[in-house]
Amino acid sequence: MIELRSFRNGDPPRLADVWRCADLGPAALQPMTSALLEAGVFSKPYFDRRGLLVACEGPRIIGFAHAAFGPNEAQTAIDTQCGSTLLVAIVPHAEQEQIGARLLSACEDYLRLAGARRILGGGCAAMRSFYLGLYGGADLPGILDSSATMQGMFRRAGYGEAARISVLRRTLSGFRPPVNRQQLSIRRTTQLRVIDEPARRTWWEAATTTGVALRRYDLHSGDGQLLGSATFWDMQPLAGAWGLSASGLLHIHIDAGRRREGLAHYLLGEALYDLGREGVAIVETQAPEENLPARALFAKLGFEAAESGTLFCKA
Repeated sequence: MIELRSFRNGDPPRLADVWRCADLGPAALQPMTSALLEAGVFSKPYFDRRGLLVACEGPRIIGFAHAAFGPNEAQTAIDTQCGSTLLVAIVPHAEQEQIGARLLSACEDYLRLAGARRILGGGCAAMRSFYLGLYGGADLPGILDSSATMQGMFRRAGYGEAARISVLRRTLSGFRPPVNRQQLSIRRTTQLRVIDEPARRTWWEAATTTGVALRRYDLHSGDGQLLGSATFWDMQPLAGAWGLSASGLLHIHIDAGRRREGLAHYLLGEALYDLGREGVAIVETQAPEENLPARALFAKLGFEAAESGTLFCKA
C-alpha cells in the first residue's frame, strides 16, 4: 500500500535518492545530495514541512512533490493567495501515474487550505521559492519540455498552459559590446558600477539568494541618479556539473522614465563583456515568450533559445 505523508526530519537522504532515480530531465542537477537539498530547500526561512508531500511504499520513499508560495507585492512576506507545486519526483514504478496524481492532489489541498485562489504548476521568476540552482538553469522555467514525464503528470491532472518560458543562452567567447552613436553617447554620460555580493534589496531577494554569489551592475547618470541595474548569479552547483563557468541573469530593470533610450542594451552589453573578462563562458537568462521587448533585446545581444518550459495553471 502506498501512503502519503508530510516531510519528516529524517527524509533528506531518501529524498535525494528519489531525485537521482526519477526522470526529471537533463536540467535537474545530478547527482543530488541531502546537503544540496538542505541549501536549496530545507534551509529557507519559509519552508513548511506540510507543503512537501512524500509517497511511501512501506518504509521506502518512492516519490515526493513540493508545493509553496511566492512573495507579496512588496516582497516583505509570503503571499498565500497564489501557490504552485514546483516539481514532482517519482522513482520508476508500475503505478507512477497514480502516485503522481495523488501527490498533485495533496499539494493542491495544501495550497487551498492555506488560502490559495490560484494554483500553478512549476516555478517562475515570481515563484522561485525553492530549487534555484537545482532545477531549470538561470531561474525556474515552469516545467521544461525536456522533463516530459513531469509535464505529463500536470497535464493529466487537468492543468492548462499559463505561460511559455524560453531559456536563452549566450557564449561569451570573443564577445564585444555593441558600438554605435547611441551607445557611445551613453558611455560618455553615465557611470557603470560593479558590486560583488550587493546588499539584498528585499526580504524575498535575501531569502531566495542566501548562499548564492551575486554580482550587480548599476548604471548611474552623471549626477549620480540610478538609471538601471542588472543582477547576475554564479550558477553553482549547476555550472560545476556542466564543467564550465556560467552566470545567470536574474533581473534587469531600467528606470521607467528612461526606457527606450538604449540603456538596457548598453548595460547588458557592458555586463556581458565584464563577465567574459572574468572567465565566464556562458550567460543564461529566461523570458516569457509573450515578452517580446525582452526577447528582442536578448536577440540583439546574441542570445539563442536553448530550451522552453511551461508554467501550468489549474483549470
